Amino acid sequence: MKKRACLMVVLAFLVAASLPAPLEGKTYIDIGSPGFRSLPMAVAEVDPETEGGSCRDPALSGKIAKVLLQDLDISGYFQILPPESYLLESKDLKFHPEGVDFRAWALIGAESLVLYRTRCEGDQVVFEAQLLDVLTSKLLTWKKYRAAISAFRAVAHRFANEIEKELTGIPGVFDTRIAYVSRATGAKELYVMDFDGYGARRVSSLKSICVSPCWSPDGRRLAFTSFFKSHPSVYVLDLAGGSELRRVCGSFYRLCSGAAWSPDGKWIAFSASVEGNSELFRTPWGGGGASERLTNDWGLDVSPSWSPDGNQMVFVSDRAGHPDLYILDVATRQARRLTFEGNYNGDPDWSPRGDWIAFSSRVDGEFQIFRIRPDGTDRTQVTYGPGDAMSPSWSPNGRLLAFSSNQAGNQDIYLVRIDGSGRRRITWESKDDSDPAWSPRPAE
Repeated sequence: MKKRACLMVVLAFLVAASLPAPLEGKTYIDIGSPGFRSLPMAVAEVDPETEGGSCRDPALSGKIAKVLLQDLDISGYFQILPPESYLLESKDLKFHPEGVDFRAWALIGAESLVLYRTRCEGDQVVFEAQLLDVLTSKLLTWKKYRAAISAFRAVAHRFANEIEKELTGIPGVFDTRIAYVSRATGAKELYVMDFDGYGARRVSSLKSICVSPCWSPDGRRLAFTSFFKSHPSVYVLDLAGGSELRRVCGSFYRLCSGAAWSPDGKWIAFSASVEGNSELFRTPWGGGGASERLTNDWGLDVSPSWSPDGNQMVFVSDRAGHPDLYILDVATRQARRLTFEGNYNGDPDWSPRGDWIAFSSRVDGEFQIFRIRPDGTDRTQVTYGPGDAMSPSWSPNGRLLAFSSNQAGNQDIYLVRIDGSGRRRITWESKDDSDPAWSPRPAE
């Protein structure tokens, strides 16, 4: 896996200019429309020599552009036009409002245009970029970022977020992170990486088995299951450090696992063994109350995942004879069966948008990722191909899934769009990487 050095400075994003969109409230890409199509976009560099401030690394501007283009490609919303089709050269380009030849861009089929330029000031990079509507000749957004040169990837991610928000109305997820489990050290430890697989760092050193990480809603902590004290139990790790692991399960000692944080951050759900049977419980985070039992059935109830409003929970139970998904009304404790196809359904994760539940299901002896509506309709297979695909986790915008697969031999982490397109491997270690958990968006 490609790694980057830990940042020694705080990334500072300074907005030098931010002009309001001339067509307020306009959605350029209706991602929910049956007639959705990707938006043709050109991305071009304005000659940096016009601004001075050359960088010691002459390839830095290209590196930033590469990350930006990768982000836009991962989203699936944009059709990036090939540079060889451009009618204008970099030396002839100018920022709006100095004079943009919108007709030249329209002639090659571009409907949106990104212009950017890069310069360096000491050990900092200054990246300036504009997003323009070619068809209306309007400037949509103009941003300027200043950061440590080592943080150039974060600069690209930040502007990619701006593009997606401006054109779809929904913020991008390019500055989010993914927690996962890796055997890189021999033990199964917790790691955190950028959403695209870069910047991986180990966050646990328990020299044991850690599985099923889950983010707190504020992105500051991870709940997870570990066997480091012999029996499985749920713990909470503060990613900022400075505090010991906190055990969540209270009086439940054996077979306590599968933590899920409620959307408001007030509860942690988990499964625990009671008289030899696994049931679901929730316990208040931060103290102030006792754990509450949520299920009481002869079957095994495990793997809870909350609905975005916190009123329901999807979980796995074998009460009908084999593992299936069920939805629990948290207030009434009533459960209804969700899946009726397949003889093994597991790993449920409820979309942050509330419209889908992702899960794994066994097909012809191998597990694949599926999605289904909370009312049980529209069961749709997302992944295909050799090997098992398991442990799906939604991006904060509900448009991408991270999952683990052994398609290449070892377990690795992949991304895929919810329609099954754009499958991309993001970990490349020689040891297994699994159990991805996508973080919430960082606080502004």
